[in-house]
Amino acid sequence: MNGLVFEARARAPVSAPERADIACFVGFIRRSGAPISPEIRKWLQENGWSQSPLLEDVPVPFERWNDFDRHFDWKGTYLGAAVRSFFAQGGRKCYVIRMADPWLEGAGRTTRLSSLRTLLPGTGKLFQASPVDRSTWHGAAHLFGLPDVSFLCLPDLAAAVAMDARPLPPPIELPRSPEVFVECTQELPGPQESLFSTRTAPRCDQEGYGEWARFLERVKELLSSRYLRDVQLVAALPLPYPGTSERAGTHESVTEELTEDTPYAFLLAHEHFARFQSAFVQLVYPWIRTPGSGQLPEELESPDGLLAGVLARNALLRGSFRSVMNLGLADVHELFPVLGRGTLSTPPPVDGEQAARPLPERITVLGPTPSGIRVLSDVTTSPLESWRQGGVNRLFSVLIRALRRAGHNVLFEPSNERTWRDLTQRIEFVLVRLWEAGALRGATAREAFQVRCDRTTMTQDDLDAGRLVAEVVFDAAAAIERIHVVLTLVEGGPISLRMEEAP
Repeated sequence: MNGLVFEARARAPVSAPERADIACFVGFIRRSGAPISPEIRKWLQENGWSQSPLLEDVPVPFERWNDFDRHFDWKGTYLGAAVRSFFAQGGRKCYVIRMADPWLEGAGRTTRLSSLRTLLPGTGKLFQASPVDRSTWHGAAHLFGLPDVSFLCLPDLAAAVAMDARPLPPPIELPRSPEVFVECTQELPGPQESLFSTRTAPRCDQEGYGEWARFLERVKELLSSRYLRDVQLVAALPLPYPGTSERAGTHESVTEELTEDTPYAFLLAHEHFARFQSAFVQLVYPWIRTPGSGQLPEELESPDGLLAGVLARNALLRGSFRSVMNLGLADVHELFPVLGRGTLSTPPPVDGEQAARPLPERITVLGPTPSGIRVLSDVTTSPLESWRQGGVNRLFSVLIRALRRAGHNVLFEPSNERTWRDLTQRIEFVLVRLWEAGALRGATAREAFQVRCDRTTMTQDDLDAGRLVAEVVFDAAAAIERIHVVLTLVEGGPISLRMEEAP
């Protein structure tokens, strides 16, 4: 007998619905030959999901990287690299929804685009999914049954819309000085072979960016529904294929250069950015090299999983409402491309009445600093100043989760003064806690927020229809205007929101 080995059996992953640090990854990955662990099998059984050994199109919860590593053959996949970065940056729990095996190497764009319907069923703005019909939940639509998820990541999206693989333009060779004879020198070693993959990373042309923007628009419409207003899409801005593109100008076509530094300007110039700009969409750029991206093309990994991990770590340690700007990034070897100071500070020249914002004010940017690689900005793509800061939208999501929980406690109570007073006290308790944590601005709680739930917030039609309306006004601890929110609790449980400025 060589010894005893004690293995602690993990519990079935269960989390509180008000958590604000859980991510959901949807994409393509290979299933390993390992059996499903007892704790995951128990969770699938208790929640009514299929227990097929393939774990296909079902949400699988993971609280440890080792469990994910055991269940999936993840190396060389964008989904696997993203999940690894999520845990490496401090994430503690995520769901992984495997839709199928990755595409075969060299698959054409037509084949890859056809798989987007599996990530989000339906066409256009019409979704083949219903929040009350479980049989329609496929891909990202599983969010209807995952109330604890705060971030949605689709790591394979950039590869799905990328142009067919082709060699990159040759690098520019600098002129060499003439050879001269130098005495007493040792023979220099020959040039080291490149450690990078010979395959090119997914890169977009004009058509690819158009398909990508249309898909993000569909995801934005899904998340802006009243059922998923507390979930945020974290997506990577695809790398461009260096070259020239044309767009229609005022009087004639305009030829412009497309490089790794200019995808944001390209999206603005071709009016792609306006399709998906919303507080529910947060883009991140540039791409990264990590220990988990060694088998990916050019060893480059999309940074959406990394940012989701940073946001999760921030929620656990500092509060989700705080900005992640200037937080350090562990386990990142290199950024590609490294954006220059001019790219970060100069607004792109775009035609239009409204002046374009610099890159860090519309896209979350990663960059090198004297203290290492850090997050240089934390913003959403919202066109409204009040909702552009990432911490503000996450504060709103936390508040929605807490108030939904408070509203459920009075869901079956009669609509009278006693119920209204009870709901007001529950909402005020939540807001006081947020104010004490520094999420709200004001010297006193009375200055930070006001809550009303009485006959001034409801009409007789609301009372007859069973609608209970509470009005909440609060000041977020950020340099923005006051936010005015109206919460309506109706039969069936969903919360409806009406704001002076929609995110």
